[in-house]
Amino acid sequence: MKVKELNKSKSPIVIIDNSLEKYKKLPIFKDKLDKANEILRIAGVPKFKKSKIA
Repeated sequence: MKVKELNKSKSPIVIIDNSLEKYKKLPIFKDKLDKANEILRIAGVPKFKKSKIA
């Protein structure tokens, strides 16, 4: 495609880098994830009240 054709295109042109697939199953931020899960286990998730919108 030429530049003028790309500029007229309505859909974005995206190139996916397949070399990043090796990181898909690795625990990248394991320590931060463990800390966040511990905080959620202790504190819990807040309960929200449903409000009626008229």
